Amino acid sequence: MILVLDVGGTKIKYGLADGDRLLPETCGQADSHADESKEKVLEAFASLIERARPLGADRACVCMPGPFDYENGVSHMKHKFASIEGVSLRAPFESAGMDVTFVHDSTAFILGEYAVGRLREGKRPCCVMLGTGLGYAMMKNGRVWERPNHTPAFLLWNAPYLDGICEDAVSTRAIQACYGQKVPVAEIAREARNGNARAREAFLRTGEHLSEILRMIAQRFQPDICAMGGQISAASDLMQIDAPMPLYPVSNPETTARRGAAVYAYLGRDRTVTCEPLPAAIV
Repeated sequence: MILVLDVGGTKIKYGLADGDRLLPETCGQADSHADESKEKVLEAFASLIERARPLGADRACVCMPGPFDYENGVSHMKHKFASIEGVSLRAPFESAGMDVTFVHDSTAFILGEYAVGRLREGKRPCCVMLGTGLGYAMMKNGRVWERPNHTPAFLLWNAPYLDGICEDAVSTRAIQACYGQKVPVAEIAREARNGNARAREAFLRTGEHLSEILRMIAQRFQPDICAMGGQISAASDLMQIDAPMPLYPVSNPETTARRGAAVYAYLGRDRTVTCEPLPAAIV
């Protein structure tokens, strides 16, 4: 049995997997304590390990955003989990006698959707993750392209776009800037659905930028289907996206990354192909 963890800035989503199959009845979430002390963060992991061991979990796979050392389990994040910067997260797992693997959240996301969603219809599927940042992952022949350090082969968030980078135009902060208030995206979406013109414009503008970014991706990588996830994707109907390939929202955004972590832990590097980092330019 595999303990799978999807680690975020406020919550750790957890579950158990039997082989590469996520068991929905075991899924839940716990506070990550990301802004608290090193001891509190490590205690959050230790608590989940302690609960999983009696249920038969003998190994784990942890889905983490970057920057992160995926081989050694060391976080290099400064904007969250600051207290564990440079600290190996292997410690609580090893103390419990549990093997652990770490996977990039974009890799877990696309593997999770490929396991159950429409991505299997394509030979060169990709996914975009719209949230605090802008994530991207792609596959060919059922394997995820990643760099030797196990991060995505191509980083979309900082790819040049207009006078800045892609994340300046498609992200939480981009929508907030267009709306004029730093409030949750879900609140702006509610306003848009209630007819607020400024809120509607924020999503329409985001959709225009995402459409153009997807067109540039299509020219470079020729993906034939794309899945969309992340918190902003729940408002994709407000964006009126004009994509150059079939584009659809993921099947179950709440469990996608955990399902992908299970696949990664069970099948390992058989589901990835290593290549050199691809240049940031997408034109």
